[in-house]
Formats: sequence, C-alpha cells, structure tokens
Amino acid sequence: MLASLVATCKMSNVNPVDYLAATLRAILNGHPQSDIEDLMPWRFQQPSSLAA
Repeated sequence: MLASLVATCKMSNVNPVDYLAATLRAILNGHPQSDIEDLMPWRFQQPSSLAA
C-alpha cells in the first residue's frame, strides 16, 4: 500500500515525504473524514519554495 501511495505521488509530481508529513499532520489536527478527497496526492499543494 505504501509503495502504491509513493508511486501515485510521483505520478502527480508530488514529493512523497512532504505529502505524507502534511497528510498525517492534517489528520492529527482533525481533518474531517467527510473531506478525505482533499487529502489525495493529486490535490496536494506543495509548499512554495519562496515561503520562509
């Protein structure tokens, strides 16, 4: 399952480590289960490299 998730991230041009960290953080912070689609790799917004 993890290999599939990493492959999906790569197909979506998403860094798997950043995606997993942000997704786990969102779940721990109470992201509603009804909005689970927002946590999919193809919807992940990578942090801007300009953000400091």
